[in-house]
Amino acid sequence: MNSLWNDGEAASFKNDLALRAYTSRLLGSEKALVMHGGGNTSVKLQENGEDILYVKGSGADLAHVTEKDFAPVRLAAVRPLIERDAMSNAEMGAQFRAALTDPQAPRPSIETLLHAILPFKWVEHTHADAVLAVANTDHGERHVRAAFGDSVVIVPYRHSGFELAKACHEAFSREATARTIGMVLMHHGIFAFGNNARESYERMIALVTRAEDYLKSCDAWDIPLRFPAAIPIPTFPLEGGRRSDMLALAALRRNISHAAGFPLVMTLSSDLMSLAFARRPDLESLSQRGPATPQHAVFTKRVPMLGRDIAVFTAAYRRYLAENAPEQAVRLPDTAPRIVLDQEWGLISAGITAFYADAAAEIYRHSMKIQSRAEALEAYASLPPREVLAAEIEYGGFEQTMRNQYGLAGQVALVDRALSKQAKVEELLAKGAAVIGLDDDPTVKALHPRPEFLGLCCSLVDSQIESDGCRSGLARDQRHQSRASPLLPNLPNLVDRLLYNPTEIEAALEQSVRRFGGIDLLITDNPTLATACEPLLKLSPQHP
Repeated sequence: MNSLWNDGEAASFKNDLALRAYTSRLLGSEKALVMHGGGNTSVKLQENGEDILYVKGSGADLAHVTEKDFAPVRLAAVRPLIERDAMSNAEMGAQFRAALTDPQAPRPSIETLLHAILPFKWVEHTHADAVLAVANTDHGERHVRAAFGDSVVIVPYRHSGFELAKACHEAFSREATARTIGMVLMHHGIFAFGNNARESYERMIALVTRAEDYLKSCDAWDIPLRFPAAIPIPTFPLEGGRRSDMLALAALRRNISHAAGFPLVMTLSSDLMSLAFARRPDLESLSQRGPATPQHAVFTKRVPMLGRDIAVFTAAYRRYLAENAPEQAVRLPDTAPRIVLDQEWGLISAGITAFYADAAAEIYRHSMKIQSRAEALEAYASLPPREVLAAEIEYGGFEQTMRNQYGLAGQVALVDRALSKQAKVEELLAKGAAVIGLDDDPTVKALHPRPEFLGLCCSLVDSQIESDGCRSGLARDQRHQSRASPLLPNLPNLVDRLLYNPTEIEAALEQSVRRFGGIDLLITDNPTLATACEPLLKLSPQHP
């Protein structure tokens, strides 16, 4: 891994907080270091005679942070908390908020206390894939020591928050030397620190590079993309009228949504990495050992579903909950999968919105690399199911919150002639729906940058000429001329005759199912389009 530090860019930042945001973005831009915006950074400054910790706010994406995304916390109010024997994360969070110099600042990271107690001005924390691949093995501490020597302190797994900060404080106080430049948190990630911005950032890069080099030296770095000859590699968008595949995907979304108890958006990824992983001969063993870190389960569940038998998966997940849930738990996760591995299709992810379906897929792509390399190094190992479920319970619940806030969360709407119905598109997006905007104008593709919007363009044909076996090359021009000349007497008849190209409509629907999993709501006055969508609407989780 290469350092992205640039002297010219760094010199343009006039204070340490701006420089802190800069090096945070450098970390966030390297996808092998962070997943779904994870990780946090900090810098300690003096302001008005006080020592202030600026720590990345909870939920901010490292790749895009600015100075405004850092929470200013009084160190004098926070550091003494580490002397307590125990404290709930809720109480700790309240202490952090009380210590803010600006009550309107972002909510401080749950790792704020850990950043506060480290005796360095600059602190970096990532969930580097290579480090997890080295650590998440049957003899993880041995491999970590072989990779890093005495440059890191090793901390056994603890849940994020006070428990983790306490464990890190004890391990660092006991084991740190002048050569210590980082900490490896087992089944979690890695910390690096320094006394200036470049030193701290480049120590993180150097440590991750050592993990990569260790994996390479053990022939555990390259991930082969092998495919059993008996299983063909699919081509998407679906070709040759493979309508049965499209309907099967929509049916899978319906079944997953029914198991969850509410509609979910579903996204398909048939890239070579996903297909190769889904076809591993040891998949049933490897994928079912658990996530790379327990927090992943909040988005991906503890394990993926293999194949399409939802009943088998939900029964197994009910057993997992029954055997591992604490007696005092007031809320348990649903039993529906969020990740599906299918030999024919690859990786399928589900979420309450397209954003969260994408997040689950992104996290699991990291998991595929971590698990593959750890298995090649020795044998991939996760944490016990009870630890994973504790994280699901502690950090879950966001889906219910979104359902309470957005009435159409998890639903998919197709809006015909979207460019002339932009208000309707905006309304649906505001209510939490994923929206497919269909039009004959290609500018529809750029109507919205959000992951919840998919713009699709289909050309028009004149239905009267099409019926004679000829496609009308003039149809599109005629329609636009008619739009521009509303007084033309033949406008009503002309518009009625103009239809989307049937082949392109079929491809558009296939792309829609691949992106969002199906269609629940259809807004169109085109009977031909309505007929084409009817089988998908019948497979909607909302269909009676």
